[in-house]
Amino acid sequence: MLLHNVVYGIMTVITWSAFLYKAKDLAKGWRNPELRLLCLAIATFATPFALAAPWLYVRLDTLFDYPNLTTLPVYLSVATCLSSFLALLVSWSSAQSKVRLWHRLIVGYAVLSVIAMIVLFLLGDVSDGEHPVDFDAYYAHTPYISEFLLVYALLFAASMSGLMVLCWRYSKAVDKPWLRRGLRVVTVGAGFGLGYALPKLISLRWNTHLTDLVNSYAAPMSASVAAGLFAVGFTMPAWGAGLDRARQFSADARAYRRLYPLWSEVAQRFPQVVLIKPPPPRTKHWNTRNFPQLFQRLVIEVRDGRLALRPHDDPEVVHTASDLKMLVFRQITEIRDLQLRLLPYYEEQVAADARVRAKTARLKGNKLEAVVEAVQIAAALQALAAGRQMPQSPSGTPQDPADGNIEKEHAWVTRVAIAYHSSSIVKALAPTSDDQPSDPVTA
Repeated sequence: MLLHNVVYGIMTVITWSAFLYKAKDLAKGWRNPELRLLCLAIATFATPFALAAPWLYVRLDTLFDYPNLTTLPVYLSVATCLSSFLALLVSWSSAQSKVRLWHRLIVGYAVLSVIAMIVLFLLGDVSDGEHPVDFDAYYAHTPYISEFLLVYALLFAASMSGLMVLCWRYSKAVDKPWLRRGLRVVTVGAGFGLGYALPKLISLRWNTHLTDLVNSYAAPMSASVAAGLFAVGFTMPAWGAGLDRARQFSADARAYRRLYPLWSEVAQRFPQVVLIKPPPPRTKHWNTRNFPQLFQRLVIEVRDGRLALRPHDDPEVVHTASDLKMLVFRQITEIRDLQLRLLPYYEEQVAADARVRAKTARLKGNKLEAVVEAVQIAAALQALAAGRQMPQSPSGTPQDPADGNIEKEHAWVTRVAIAYHSSSIVKALAPTSDDQPSDPVTA
């Protein structure tokens, strides 16, 4: 019984967590029939795991003074759940006339099964002691109870077969990646569900010691796996999209950090092309000793500054500053503007020296070209800062392997920015000034 208590307890937490996750959507869209069906299915699949745990099963029977009575609500909840799952999948069909027909057939079959289960259970005699784990095996050949178990097992097997067919069919038709993955997970879960139903059907015909063990232990564990997969699969379209957003935010934050050193040069040298001005460089770096003081100062200064700037808030700038993707796009655009403005200061000899150094360091392809471009930018910025006369005819051109592809351009400019900030070749051929602004994330 310890195994069943532990496994059912874990599955209770998992399945009810899935219900609570979808309940927040149900509170916002109560009128959505498909969402109501999904929440009903998850709730009625979560309930049996709590009730069937032997420690609670026995106590409920004692409370009502009726041995094994808890079996009835457990199996009725499962029957309701399976019918809800099937009705949900049928409702996704585009042929509305067929939807109504199938809905009626499913509901009719479920209602008849539930009525038959109630009547047969009450007619049968299950008073021969408590059997929270081996109820099916112990009463497999008891009059009326064997028919009760047969009706339940047939409904379970038919529902799992329908789920497998419909989920697999729809997974090949939908174009949303997370919905497709979720349906395939549910398909696998339905396969484990059949691993629960089939041993029950077999044990009703052949009752041996092996079938009893499979029916009492292997089948419930298979149902537990099915429940976990259902909880994951039916909620995957919601949390999967959130996972994609989190992954994209992480990628944008990483790109912003890598682009910042080169972009800060753009902001200093050509402020007219910058949409949002960068913050002044920090004069002191964080460490474990001064972090509390720096953090306290940061909070106070940010709040004071926010109060002082409130009358001058620009809604457009506030919106842009909250959009990390827009910031990264602006960084790339402004760095490309920088390259065009520095083009007259590019020198072939600088590029040649950088290329020799890069080849010596065994760099190839875009890594080599990114280092060469970074050296050209650093050298051109130095020439501009020193007030050197612009050459009459430019002798270089900026490398552009993107060829108009925005994703390739993003990757290329990021690679150049990384080389500008961290390449030893750039530091050797065109060392940047010591007062360069710090990285906003790592400083």
